[in-house]
Amino acid sequence: MSGLTKFLPTYKNIWLLSFPLIVAGISETIIGITDTIFLSYYGTTELAALGLADTIYVISLFLIFGFIDGIQITIGRRAGEEQHKNIGKVLNQGLYLLAVISSLMILLVLHVIPLITIELFQSNEIYESVELYLSIAIYGLFFHAFNLAMSAFYVGISRTRVFIKATIILAVTNISLDYLLIFGNYGFSEMGIEGAAVASLVAEIAVSLFLITDIIRHRYIKTYGLFIFEKVNFTIIKTLTMLSAPVSMEALIESLRWFTFFLIIEQLGEDALAATTIIFSCYAILLIPIDAFSETICSMVSNLLGQKDEKKVTQLVLKTVALGYLTVLPALIVTIFFPEYILAIFSESENITQTIITTLMIVSFATMLAVPANIIASAVTGTGDTMINLFIEIIVSLIILSYTYYVAIIANLSLNYIWFAEVIGWGVCLLLSWLWLKSNLWKRLNI
Repeated sequence: MSGLTKFLPTYKNIWLLSFPLIVAGISETIIGITDTIFLSYYGTTELAALGLADTIYVISLFLIFGFIDGIQITIGRRAGEEQHKNIGKVLNQGLYLLAVISSLMILLVLHVIPLITIELFQSNEIYESVELYLSIAIYGLFFHAFNLAMSAFYVGISRTRVFIKATIILAVTNISLDYLLIFGNYGFSEMGIEGAAVASLVAEIAVSLFLITDIIRHRYIKTYGLFIFEKVNFTIIKTLTMLSAPVSMEALIESLRWFTFFLIIEQLGEDALAATTIIFSCYAILLIPIDAFSETICSMVSNLLGQKDEKKVTQLVLKTVALGYLTVLPALIVTIFFPEYILAIFSESENITQTIITTLMIVSFATMLAVPANIIASAVTGTGDTMINLFIEIIVSLIILSYTYYVAIIANLSLNYIWFAEVIGWGVCLLLSWLWLKSNLWKRLNI
């Protein structure tokens, strides 16, 4: 590193920043995976409902995701300029926004979403299970938003090792409570899908408490001026909103795309929906390192531009893509050559297992395209040109959903053909993102 918060695009620096994010990504995915594993042994209805409940939860995060990206881009830019106190001001104002957004989203999910889903879902049992889960898990939105904001801060100042400890806390808390509450072990009441929701909520709270403790212990409050809640700074709010609005819409469209994807498959029956929930969990594991490198490059591109060193952006992208392939390769090998061992963790049903194995080959191919596509798209986000990412997401989502509807509902083909939509989507994303990055049109922006 050069100075306190400046970044140099070497393989070592990219890896040192990304590895803790990979670990953190594992922890975030662990919540979904452990819920999936435990509920797969609890009941097919609960397992099927979990996939839909998770997509609704992610939809409720769309504004939060947008502002988190805006916070991270701005902090990365200020870090490159070594304006340390301004980093704290950005985070503090961002927390104001996130508190308001979280409150509104919780009210929406509790009181409006049920009126919509009761008309959309074919199965009353799935509808009731989804509502049981969300009525508890949605309160985790407050703590999830805070944890994401802290993640943006740590990534922005190139201090990501804290995520390793946070991961351990999240994983241990969630897995332990899943085991105790879903089945009612060791004297606890059997709560089923509600137990999974409680476990997720408590795990997010535990991580929030840990991150606050870490910030106090390292005296980041003094160095960066964190948690000094002054009056609303409309200049910062405007900057964050301009950056975040397109990203929020992009997150909403992506979330709605997955919800619609699951909704289409729900029309095919509980077994197809349960199988898709398991496939999605496996897919999420494969995407963990890709998402970590994407988060790193978003912040580091902004950091380089803050240093007025835009010539190194392409170099950073190519090195990050290379590291992405090296990191995801072991998981791909296991998925392609030993899928039965992975699926044995999730389900004992031979029908579901055989359905999934072929589809995992398709998902593996999609992951190979996701490495450069996701990383390059995140590099474009790091330039601050978030509107073009929204445009790309709209195109990708329209193509994916049109294909999915035709294959699943009209042509009535199997799941492996349906999941090929991901291959098409990442291919389109890769082409459009690379063309835009090489066009240099993003240089017109000033943040």
